[in-house]
Amino acid sequence: MKNIPKNWPNHSFSREIKTEDLSWHVQVGGDSTKHILLLHGTGSSAHTWGDIFTELAKNYTVIAPDLPGHGFTTSVTRKSFSLDELAMQLTHLKEALGIQYFDYIIGHSAGATLGLSYALVNEQPKKIIGLNPSLISLPSFYHQFVAPLLNPIVTSSFFTSILSDLLPHTKIIDGLLDSTKTNLSQEKRALYKTLFNSADHLNGSMNFMAGADITHLLEKCKAIKSKLIFILTEDDGWIPIKNLRDVIRKYFDNAKVIEMRGGHLFHEGDEVTALNLIQNALNDEGEMNVNS
Repeated sequence: MKNIPKNWPNHSFSREIKTEDLSWHVQVGGDSTKHILLLHGTGSSAHTWGDIFTELAKNYTVIAPDLPGHGFTTSVTRKSFSLDELAMQLTHLKEALGIQYFDYIIGHSAGATLGLSYALVNEQPKKIIGLNPSLISLPSFYHQFVAPLLNPIVTSSFFTSILSDLLPHTKIIDGLLDSTKTNLSQEKRALYKTLFNSADHLNGSMNFMAGADITHLLEKCKAIKSKLIFILTEDDGWIPIKNLRDVIRKYFDNAKVIEMRGGHLFHEGDEVTALNLIQNALNDEGEMNVNS
């Protein structure tokens, strides 16, 4: 794909896949008969998986797309999708890749929420692993920064084009990353600044949050029979762990819960620890309510 920077994480695994009016950027690695779908969160892209992607690809076939409106995935006509619509778009992507079944879904934040939505309309995976799943109301930063942008005037292509040009040169993106309570290197921060230099990515990020009907999804999740593993971090600046525990206890009483220190983007801040936790979860290792 011509528009992806040469130094973009896992660039050599990138493919362009077209479905209906979407042109997907998806990274595919590995040649196993077992397939893992990696789903990033709001405002991110497939880059978020970094070395986790390449390590998992040694034992699985790993598929990491940029979700519609994010990163380098583009749409000819659509600007926003509901969770249900996104789940169907993932189904189309799976079919275009010639994959019959995702054995495992690993999702971060809103990506975990989307993984649950996907499982409700497809053959359910063996396991769904959610990293700080976005299962509660939108975080405070949304109301302070993003919500004011979600009106017909400021979400116009003219406004978002100007805003996307300005954002990488302000402290707003650094402030958002700081609010995750995650220690990210300057190199990883630069990747987010590259993403938010795109008006399409900015629009896609805002619409992804606005289109997520969490309450409606939770009411349907009793139908999910996949084994559920949720990894939560105590210092998450976006999704308070106490609130998240309450939701999981109410709607996912059979889920395994692993707790550790770290911020919202802990899998980027400490890839080694995150990979170890994910591999243990895939292999049925680890204890309930582990603190590390």
